[in-house]
Amino acid sequence: MIKRTISVGKKFGADIIPYLVQSACHYDCSLYIESQSRNINMKSIMGMTILQLDKGSSFELIAEGTDEQLAVNEIAACFE
Repeated sequence: MIKRTISVGKKFGADIIPYLVQSACHYDCSLYIESQSRNINMKSIMGMTILQLDKGSSFELIAEGTDEQLAVNEIAACFE
């Protein structure tokens, strides 16, 4: 399991959510965002819709599975 703190470096709108879900679905590992006492499955469009990605905020990106390192590196790059 890999857990990395991600700082949101740019402003995101609701239009980025489908892209993030689609990106997460390309990996075999489980991917979660832990934010505001919530654990959100990145592969769930419904779960991701409650996520607030404000510039300057941060969250924990959690990955567990065979390609976890690759997934964390590539998903983290979307926020920097």
